[in-house]
Amino acid sequence: MALHRTIGQRSDSTARRRFLAGCGAVLLAGTAGCTAIVDGIADLALGDVNLFNETDAVLAGTVTVTDPAGETVLSEPFELPPASDEEGADEEDGVTAYEDVWTAPGEYEASVDLDGGSEVEGESAASASVTIDDTDEEMLAVAFGMDGGDEPIEFTVGESLSGFAEN
Repeated sequence: MALHRTIGQRSDSTARRRFLAGCGAVLLAGTAGCTAIVDGIADLALGDVNLFNETDAVLAGTVTVTDPAGETVLSEPFELPPASDEEGADEEDGVTAYEDVWTAPGEYEASVDLDGGSEVEGESAASASVTIDDTDEEMLAVAFGMDGGDEPIEFTVGESLSGFAEN
């Protein structure tokens, strides 16, 4: 079973504010060419599979990932508060990360099923086949309600926070 970590938990050495500072710095670093620094900070907070809630509502559901051999390597319920830019906001807002998911390079099946009261732009389920070539470096982002996204629920593979934006 994968290790689950919610960004900002007291037992986690990386606070959500540190993560948000890194995310905010992506915009500045992008123009200055310093994304490596931002990505290094974000890597401390992100896992193999990362859920990002960019909606205004709490989302609840289940995330499932099946490895290339057909084994379920992640099946976890989640309750994901919306992201908040407000100072003093709950440190767990907007992001949940799961570690130790990838078992081998290959094609994984990832899906999210939102509970009865949760939906994003009318969608309550989504799935995608994703290819993981480097199990030590690549991560999956599942973004709910991302501005500028093609779908209400998007799946993107990247090696860093800035890599998610490039794909």
